[in-house]
Amino acid sequence: MSDQVFCYYCRRYHPTGDVKLVCSKGVKRWRCVKSLEQVHGSIAERDAFGKSVSASNRAGKVWQDTRPLPLPVLELLGSRSDYSEGLA
Repeated sequence: MSDQVFCYYCRRYHPTGDVKLVCSKGVKRWRCVKSLEQVHGSIAERDAFGKSVSASNRAGKVWQDTRPLPLPVLELLGSRSDYSEGLA
């Protein structure tokens, strides 16, 4: 058996001693102790955390939108005139 368990909340693997089995929406899932402790923080701390995650997600989306298509995809789309017009 693995000594690492996947936490559905933070989407990372943790040692088995650092997670607890919780029931969420009728389903049992593993959740790390750190995330369970953060629930008891103040509303301001939770809002600050949520805003930082949102900013991180937005930055990731901007990066994803600006990266170029891989060369094989460009070659495939470039060989068809009907697709190349839609990219411009």
